[in-house]
Amino acid sequence: MSIESLPPEVRQKAVKYDSLRNMLLKLEAELRAAESELREVNEIMDALKNLPENIEVYKSVGHVLIKESKDAIYKELEERKELLTIKLQKYKNQVEVLRKQVSESERELKESLERHGISFEQSS
Repeated sequence: MSIESLPPEVRQKAVKYDSLRNMLLKLEAELRAAESELREVNEIMDALKNLPENIEVYKSVGHVLIKESKDAIYKELEERKELLTIKLQKYKNQVEVLRKQVSESERELKESLERHGISFEQSS
């Protein structure tokens, strides 16, 4: 059954549900990317801790490597880690809210479909 053949009320709820699910999937992908970046920052910080103080360290800026002090790079990484931690918490909160909205929207859609004698099949 195509969405166009559904009653307007059901169609509206289906579009809302689909939109919320897509937003949730996108946000979960952003959350995973931020988690991955945070792991990478932590690994680099751990590696820097184990290096001697007087070692030459370079950072990548575009396609160029620039010499920086170990302390300057470590400070940059600490700032990035702090920002990522805040970003992750924000994403986690948003994911939690969106999951509740998706669940509620799914429930409303199922009820609406049942009222019209249509079975609900969720595609994953």
